Amino acid sequence: MNLSAYEIALIAGGFTIVGTLLGAWLGYRFSLSLAKVNDRRRAAMKLRDAFKDELLALNPAKHAIEIDLATFLENAFPKHRAAIFDFAYFLEPKERSALYATWYEYHCHPDARNDKTVPFFGQYSCQGLTTKKEHEMKKLVQERIEKILEFAKPK
Repeated sequence: MNLSAYEIALIAGGFTIVGTLLGAWLGYRFSLSLAKVNDRRRAAMKLRDAFKDELLALNPAKHAIEIDLATFLENAFPKHRAAIFDFAYFLEPKERSALYATWYEYHCHPDARNDKTVPFFGQYSCQGLTTKKEHEMKKLVQERIEKILEFAKPK
């Protein structure tokens, strides 16, 4: 079978068009996935930033500041909640429910976790506690915050 120069040019042009379309489609798909990954990274960074001040204040090495722990955390609650719900959008359903469970453990009363609408930071009140118990309470809060931030670690 002999092909003329014209037929060879048509075949080569067809392969060029198919290759260009395939490359454009792949580039589009990769750019979408990269945009999604970057959005998740930005949301994770916002989540880490939302808890940064509280972790610094709870750090035993830097704990020169005296704080009323319950009030301190309650005042930070709106920025924490906003960051949690912004970040949760980028998680898979199973991971999202695990994040919410950790979040509710952090801010809900242990006996009323079914009512997730009312935050209860009185569980972190240190009034009347010894210095050792207060330190343990701060460590508990720090552990719960770090448990939340585990979800925001880069993959």
